[in-house]
Amino acid sequence: MKSSLPKSPEISQQVYRTLGKYLRLDPSTLDPEDSLRDDLGLDSLQTIELVYEVESAFDLQVPDEDFGRLTTIGDVVLYLIERIHPTEKSPSAHKANLSAKHASHSATKTKNSSQAKRPHT
Repeated sequence: MKSSLPKSPEISQQVYRTLGKYLRLDPSTLDPEDSLRDDLGLDSLQTIELVYEVESAFDLQVPDEDFGRLTTIGDVVLYLIERIHPTEKSPSAHKANLSAKHASHSATKTKNSSQAKRPHT
């Protein structure tokens, strides 16, 4: 493998082994940036078959609505990390979580300041 994701190397290695077996390629020739369609040449049916292989390897179900997220090998690895280890958040999930906390804090601050301005009766 040219590179792997540091958060969960065992998941990454399993993805590369599964892809290599399915594609009949040496897993070390695969890269996280490889596009399933453009670089690996998978058509829609082959992508579905590959997702089935990943589902079998990781004993999970990938909902149809999640297929669109899986465009590169790295996307597949990140998706699986999110599904298998939901507490290990991806950078985008962490950023969204921080934004949600900020919005919640701002709403609480606004609510408290508006309550302070109300006269007591």
